[in-house]
Amino acid sequence: MYVTKQIIRKKLYPSEPEHLPHCRERAAVAFVISGLENPSLTLCVKAPHLRTHAGEVSLPGGKLELCDQSANRAALRELSEETGLILSGNQALGFLNPIQSLYELSVMPCVFWSDEALGGYPGGEEIIKVFSIPLFEFTKQQPTFEPSRHRASRCSMPRWRYADQEIWGLTALIIEDFFLMVFSHRFALHPLSTP
Repeated sequence: MYVTKQIIRKKLYPSEPEHLPHCRERAAVAFVISGLENPSLTLCVKAPHLRTHAGEVSLPGGKLELCDQSANRAALRELSEETGLILSGNQALGFLNPIQSLYELSVMPCVFWSDEALGGYPGGEEIIKVFSIPLFEFTKQQPTFEPSRHRASRCSMPRWRYADQEIWGLTALIIEDFFLMVFSHRFALHPLSTP
């Protein structure tokens, strides 16, 4: 799989799509790809004491605040707070499809690129680990699929394993959408058949 920022930028939405209108709040996540030699995705592990998503792997992100003028600004702010990584708006490539979370948030995935391989470190009390996964790892293994927990959804949800981490839930659905939009790569048939 050949990955460059030019290839990715061509396939993304160049301007921010509309948030999902039926959701009660808006959020943004930073989909950060870094490293020319081995492009990798930056992910976080949530702290075990959190009320929701405890111990889960996530993309850096959170709810839009009044100070955020756009989803990109919110994603960059959250990226800095959760991982210590400072990127600029010039490193934005575009947007994936907005997606509804289990808690009725309209989540906007904002894609960023860094030629330099990034590390990062846990910021605040919500994140206990920051790590990167080479993009090819997602296509090297066939994910397992399970029904979505979302009541309104009739889709299957991918689940990957990497080292000691499981990537599933909303994060996995966003990763799946990235591969579909950018590389036309479908991991499995998405809709479940009706019983």
